[in-house]
Amino acid sequence: MEPRSSEAKLNVLVVDDDDCIREVLTILLSRREYRCQSATNGIEAMQKVRQGNFDAVITDLQMPEMDEVVLTRELRQYFSDLPVMIMTGQPDGSLVESAITAGAIEVIRKPFEISELAVKIHRMLHVQEPTREQRA
Repeated sequence: MEPRSSEAKLNVLVVDDDDCIREVLTILLSRREYRCQSATNGIEAMQKVRQGNFDAVITDLQMPEMDEVVLTRELRQYFSDLPVMIMTGQPDGSLVESAITAGAIEVIRKPFEISELAVKIHRMLHVQEPTREQRA
């Protein structure tokens, strides 16, 4: 994926089954000059990605209907250039490892600061894949 100029707005899909988290992230990222859409689960996310032109997906680790690992695997299979970031509040490292194995490029642990999220999005979009140590 080619890095965009700093003037171009990046299109980000936020996927979370929690309405509040989805809405807050969409508002906060929009204030940072991202164009955001949201999805409530992995099935809806796949539909939106097929219809839209996204630069990144930020998804919760555990969701109903299609969990993040399946979603990431599907996204990597059909949209191999689309970077995926996982959000998690879970202490279980094996779930995070499964997401990374499925193709997630970044991981952010809840709770997090919007500035931390912005740095990780920037790194995910403009720098080559980070090492495992950088993802945590």
